[in-house]
Amino acid sequence: MLIGSKVYYDVNSGNVIVITPEYAGPVVETTKEQDFKLYKALAEKVLEEVDFIQLEHGAYMFDRFEGGEIVRIDLETLEPLFLYPVKEDEEPKPPTFSLESQINDLKQRLAESDVRNEKLAEENTLNQLALMELHALLLSTLPDAGNAE
Repeated sequence: MLIGSKVYYDVNSGNVIVITPEYAGPVVETTKEQDFKLYKALAEKVLEEVDFIQLEHGAYMFDRFEGGEIVRIDLETLEPLFLYPVKEDEEPKPPTFSLESQINDLKQRLAESDVRNEKLAEENTLNQLALMELHALLLSTLPDAGNAE
């Protein structure tokens, strides 16, 4: 059985309190109440002021590889917000959505743009055909320059 991490957070601020480890093998998933007994940081909190999101096993591996750390949960989307290590020549950045989430968003936007571009290409072709028809119609109404009397 594969069990992903649970990210416990403060329901008022979204700040992460505890992230449970992932498990693989013959394990049983714990409940919220059991986790409150297992983790001291949770035991010090009021049960109603804490919630969690369950991650898929192996979720956000790319972000973890890049040194990303879940520091907060966006309370509107319930998506984890990551803080990444700051390079020497960079300014510290506020927590942001995962790289995986940003990549997926860009993939979706690119697919939508491709659909729009295909539609615009079809419209462009139809417009060119219509212009050619108008041009041919206009030429047929003009007197023939080669038959001048």
